[in-house]
Amino acid sequence: MMRILAIPFGWIMKFCYTLFKNYGFALFLFTLITKLLMLPSSIKQQKSTAKMAKLQPKLEQIKKKYANNRDKLNEATMELYNQEGVSPTGGCGSMIITYVLLFALIEVVYAPMSYISGLPSQKVNEAVQTVVELNTISSAVKNDHGTDRDTGFTIAERLEQGADLRELLAGYNVPAKEGAEPPFTEERLEEIAVMFEENPGLDEYFNNPKKVSARLLAGGTSRAQLIVLSIAKDYPQLFDPEVADFCDGFNYTFCGLYLGEYPSWSTVYILIPIISLISQLALTIVMQLFQRRNGMNVQQGKGMMGFLYAMPIISFLIAFSFPAGIGIYWIFSSVLSLAQSVALQLYFTPERLDKILAKEAKKKGRRPSLYQLALEQQKAQQGGSSENLLDDLDGTDEVKLSKNERKEIERQKLNEARKRLVEDDEDEDPRITEARRRMAEKYGDSE
Repeated sequence: MMRILAIPFGWIMKFCYTLFKNYGFALFLFTLITKLLMLPSSIKQQKSTAKMAKLQPKLEQIKKKYANNRDKLNEATMELYNQEGVSPTGGCGSMIITYVLLFALIEVVYAPMSYISGLPSQKVNEAVQTVVELNTISSAVKNDHGTDRDTGFTIAERLEQGADLRELLAGYNVPAKEGAEPPFTEERLEEIAVMFEENPGLDEYFNNPKKVSARLLAGGTSRAQLIVLSIAKDYPQLFDPEVADFCDGFNYTFCGLYLGEYPSWSTVYILIPIISLISQLALTIVMQLFQRRNGMNVQQGKGMMGFLYAMPIISFLIAFSFPAGIGIYWIFSSVLSLAQSVALQLYFTPERLDKILAKEAKKKGRRPSLYQLALEQQKAQQGGSSENLLDDLDGTDEVKLSKNERKEIERQKLNEARKRLVEDDEDEDPRITEARRRMAEKYGDSE
């Protein structure tokens, strides 16, 4: 399913690479285009957030008023949503779409051979399978060190001890379960033996985490393609000539940095995890600040706050286990998300959002949503309620409000009064308006 969704994004990625002939710049343009494509979903989410922000003061009052009665608290909360025409799940649909598309984007980023090369999928899969098999044998040799030493052997050391390579490899060709088929056929085991014979030190190469990422191998065919790109530059003879030619000509760089390299503290590549960490932290902090400015209740528990700030740190740590190209994508995505968030917040000010939402509500004629209909049906099944749980919601005698909460309620009342005045003026009979104008001219009154 995800691969089907990734196909159109793959076309975009291939166009970007054709334009620049450089994967780093193509990745930036690709990220920018996809952000623009998902902009309508982001705007919808922004409006949904604004609707919820307007209700925050009243929701806080309800929590205080019915703090000791959970049933009435839930009922009053649902009644408020119904009265204001707001669905608490209104933004979930756009969020789900955004996340589904995000996974499709990641599929394209991880699999340049599938979406850029134009190679037959069979040859791509065979190249990945070769990497997996060589890694499996190399790991088995390294881990077979017995009890008399802490470090594993290499194939070269085994051969120096007089071992026969084919017998050695056959010893690792053991079925995972009794009665199952061995991992390799005799023909394939012979091909692998030839690879190790013709490329001394190949097992050490595959056991080097800076060359072959266990995380990428565990991620399936798509992620392992990034390993093929790097290995094919060092050992092109391991793969089909078409695969080797593509990997050799593929410009997997950005600003002179080879994106197949793994970040480390001793190289300039350490800047990639650091910049990724800073950009993700900046995005988290800015979003928190905007939520507070818009009146959203961001009093999350310590666990949630810790999670929000821990994710960038976790990304920083695992960036050392992936090629630099993945970290570059994280940076592009975070920076563009930050720019988009700031732009939307500056454009959709509370006042402008009030006008937009008022126009949308008037255009729709406050048609009830599925959520509202469900609430009405639930209320009807319960026989209705004669008690208005929202009475005296703004009363300061019964509920103690903070200074900011009172200001927010007064602002909302003023905006609602202005909206009603505009609506009244728009609905007024033109003859009455003309009569007022003539009276003003006759008696010298100014409008």
